[in-house]
Amino acid sequence: MKKVKALALLSGGLDSTLATKLILNQGIDIVAVNFVSPFCLCKKGGCGATEAAKQLGVPLKVVNVGDEYLKMVRKPKHGYGRNMNPCIDCRIFIAKRAKKYAKEIGASFIFTGEVLDER
Repeated sequence: MKKVKALALLSGGLDSTLATKLILNQGIDIVAVNFVSPFCLCKKGGCGATEAAKQLGVPLKVVNVGDEYLKMVRKPKHGYGRNMNPCIDCRIFIAKRAKKYAKEIGASFIFTGEVLDER
């Protein structure tokens, strides 16, 4: 029987780190990905995700979405939210890239540490 594999969208923050730990505790193989935008404050990218992945013992792929992400932010299909926040488009952007990568690695599902009913 093939072991289930999941893709973690790992920011390195508490929520995504805990979600990853919970999925690991269920015996599921995890590959983590961290998407780095031009707005990331880290010089090399990966921010806390690199350290979190290391502590959890999961492989991490850091993906720079630079120019493509800026293009989307400049002209968001669904318009700007409050304070020039194209949140819907950002979520769609990341979800599409995550889905593509999940398919490449043979992941059965994708998870994040998002808290329901927040933004």
